[in-house]
Amino acid sequence: MKKTHFTRKNFIAIGIFYFYILITVFAAMCIDANGLMVATNPVKNLANLLRLPNIDASFGTYIMFSMFAVYSLLFVAAFIYEMRLAKYYEDKAFSTKWVVTYLITLVICLVFPFGIGVIAHLPITDFSLVMNSLLYVVESYFIGLLLFILVGSIVLFGMMLYINFKNIDKPFRFFKGDFVEKSEIKDEIKDLQEEATQVKQGLLASSFGVNQETKGGLTPNVIGGENAGSVSLKDDDNELTKEKVFPSLCEIDTLAEFEPDNFDDNVSLEDLVINFRNYLAKKEKLYFDLDTIRCFVSALSASHLIILEGLSGTGKSSLARYFSTFINEKSFFVPVQATWRDRTSLLGFYNDFSRSYNETEFLKRLYNATYRDNHLNIMVLDEINISRVEYYFADFLSILEYPSEEWKLKIMQLPYSFKAPEHLIDGVLDITESTYFIGTANKDDSTYTITDKVYDRAITISFDDKNEYFEVDDEVKEISISYTYLQQLFREAQENNEYQLNQDDIASIKKINDFIYDTFDVTFGNRIMNQIELFVPTFIASGGKKVDALDFMLTRKVLSKLDGRFEDYVKDGLENLLTLIEQIYPRDQFSRAKNYINKLLRRF
Repeated sequence: MKKTHFTRKNFIAIGIFYFYILITVFAAMCIDANGLMVATNPVKNLANLLRLPNIDASFGTYIMFSMFAVYSLLFVAAFIYEMRLAKYYEDKAFSTKWVVTYLITLVICLVFPFGIGVIAHLPITDFSLVMNSLLYVVESYFIGLLLFILVGSIVLFGMMLYINFKNIDKPFRFFKGDFVEKSEIKDEIKDLQEEATQVKQGLLASSFGVNQETKGGLTPNVIGGENAGSVSLKDDDNELTKEKVFPSLCEIDTLAEFEPDNFDDNVSLEDLVINFRNYLAKKEKLYFDLDTIRCFVSALSASHLIILEGLSGTGKSSLARYFSTFINEKSFFVPVQATWRDRTSLLGFYNDFSRSYNETEFLKRLYNATYRDNHLNIMVLDEINISRVEYYFADFLSILEYPSEEWKLKIMQLPYSFKAPEHLIDGVLDITESTYFIGTANKDDSTYTITDKVYDRAITISFDDKNEYFEVDDEVKEISISYTYLQQLFREAQENNEYQLNQDDIASIKKINDFIYDTFDVTFGNRIMNQIELFVPTFIASGGKKVDALDFMLTRKVLSKLDGRFEDYVKDGLENLLTLIEQIYPRDQFSRAKNYINKLLRRF
């Protein structure tokens, strides 16, 4: 907190000026022609040498000089205080406002001693006596300045000799003690700041790694860049071991279970959906309609990124969490923080001070999944949009676009000779195909808008409707299902000609898509079409209808892009789009899309 009181430097400045005033008083007594000092004193001789006039000081002259001495000291103290006051108000000390303040103070400190000096000369018979007194003050101050410089130089020279003789056998330091130049302090502070920045951003410092290229190099599909994290090797780096750098990952290598998996892979997709819904209702008192569960299970076949979106308290997090419980797995649950800005929040970073990698729980779960690649690895990111998804999740958004055999994530650059944990070859971690990322997203002012880049890669399920209670009379229990078997169910559904999109389905989608593109300049690319072709058969195999699957995908993938559009033509375009959909899908078909369009129209 800034204060207006004097600092030690301020008292030193006032003390030095006080010393100058004392010397000036001495000079004034010396140059007085009829003063206490002898007429031939050195100071008087100096004044004669400079051809300064000889002045006989009267009582009024001494009064004027004394007042000037006092007010000079007061002005210095007031000037320093006003500068401190400017700093307190965070103003520039020499701005126009404060310069005017200093000048007013100076004028006051000149007028008052002069006025008192004039009063001391009353009655004034000759005004030249007043001017002689003023000249005496100026002459005293001038001679005092010369003496002050001379005495000050002698004092400084004496101090320098004394200090250097006292420390003649010691290394040179300016004054006593280990004094460090300000430039050196700034350099040290800068170095510390750079080291702290490296730790925070996950950059590898010079105590680990080599400048050599990793043998064989890295494929362009490895996220992180080929030169990411490369550093120079120092002599003592040979002592670093994988247990020191990656203690938790090495512990996973040691404790990895190799017991045979016990799966009862004998459930159909429809039974999976029905049993999971009943399990949620009876065991967890969570009630979802069948289409919501079908969409969730079918989403697993179309994307490894699923977003559960809606108001708080609608069961988004619970659905993701209890699905793992239902299939006898344990989901990984991490709440996203508003401070997450890069990949280090999820994947950790190399700490140059401890010389070990800061292994996050998220990283350890991904690494552990490499030993359990036939188990569904559900990674739940709670409140995924409380920070910008594109910042901290960018690497995963990229690798999920590649074929699953190329899901490789570069954790850090390792030296060629360094022996890494078993499944961190060349510092690269394979993301298992059985890994799914499920994000829950609230819709309120405390969150960021999820961009189309994320929505296009994900399957988004909205939780806006009120859940209705229903009774479950049958006995429900958990099941054990392997990732391989689940993928087999997905493939069987997608290869079933009856479940696939036919020419009429494609024509209807194209007609709606062409209208939306021509009217709103919104369309979807090959990625979304591929997701539709994977999602629809799985949804049908789960007991749903093709038209409902197309309704869901068209609403979430295309119509949702119209949210927030309020141009003049949008209202008429929505009305015409609603008419077109009713012509293609009459009666109660495509209810989700029709309701969504009506919801948008109500905003106009």
